[in-house]
Amino acid sequence: MKARQILFLALIAGALLRVDFQRLTHTAGFAPSATRLAPKEQESLTAFLQAAQVTTDDPVYLEAASGAVGTSRMSALARDLTRQGYSVATLPAAPDAVPPNALLVVVERYVVTPPDCPNWTKSQNEDHENAQTSNFGCANLNNLGLMVADPRDLVIARQLGPASAAHASLAIQRYRSGQTSPLSGPSAGTTYNYSFNSGSGGTGAAPGGAGAGQ
Repeated sequence: MKARQILFLALIAGALLRVDFQRLTHTAGFAPSATRLAPKEQESLTAFLQAAQVTTDDPVYLEAASGAVGTSRMSALARDLTRQGYSVATLPAAPDAVPPNALLVVVERYVVTPPDCPNWTKSQNEDHENAQTSNFGCANLNNLGLMVADPRDLVIARQLGPASAAHASLAIQRYRSGQTSPLSGPSAGTTYNYSFNSGSGGTGAAPGGAGAGQ
């Protein structure tokens, strides 16, 4: 298994969010003129996918040498991997990059590493320049790295899909004609509606709670 990484660093509020591009490659060998993997080669491929922790969200690319045999091998392996739930695509034939009687299985993905928080490396004493602390923005950046569904979005923006003009215009028409739908559930407006007893020094309570009406 070969791995190639490209490092991206996002600088936000003085903290670093690390995003690695990973390209993992496995060489699957075939018997001469065979279009299906032998059992041992199939086990080796399964071990590669498991060791790389490939999920259904990770695209798996197949690359073979040019020719009818290479095309048949890619088609057969693509069907097998698709039945296993993987997302499979094929790459253009590369006669020089693929060994004879072999097929390359490539996994590409982005991996994010959040910063270590808290970060108190900067001394808080004698800061005459009033500079930002080393921990400034660290928690927000850490949350961003943990919550992002696809780390690729931190490096390359997605293209917006086509918008439905008819659907959007209907929403505007409903708003102008007063036909909007109310919020569902009676608790939507009262869950966080706290009342406070000003001047008494007491703590507030939710309506209907122990401190209501006192």
